[in-house]
Amino acid sequence: MDSGSCRYTETANNGGYTIERGHLGKTRPYNDIANWAYADLPKVFRPDTSARSFVVKTGGDLEKALSAPNDTMIFVESIMDACDAPAAVISSSNKGADLDYGPRGPQQWDNLQLRPAIQG
Repeated sequence: MDSGSCRYTETANNGGYTIERGHLGKTRPYNDIANWAYADLPKVFRPDTSARSFVVKTGGDLEKALSAPNDTMIFVESIMDACDAPAAVISSSNKGADLDYGPRGPQQWDNLQLRPAIQG
């Protein structure tokens, strides 16, 4: 982390492996990652850092992080739902399961994969 330059860094914390949840194992414990204080990462690399860290769970939290003075590194840990993923990620991971397991594979079982939201 350079001193004298301003950076904005964000990490998404959804507690696991999103691609694998979409591929096979939406609720399987082997796709979970132990939680950690990711907002403290700047201090891991530089204990005397002046970086500002935020944990974002709500729109209000995000507003606070985005309105912080822009004179040092801003680090944001965004807390997200384990199954929250963009449609492109869900689609590609579903296709990966089809490729790996074929049309009658376990990915066809109910509630085993992430699925795209149904527009209605």
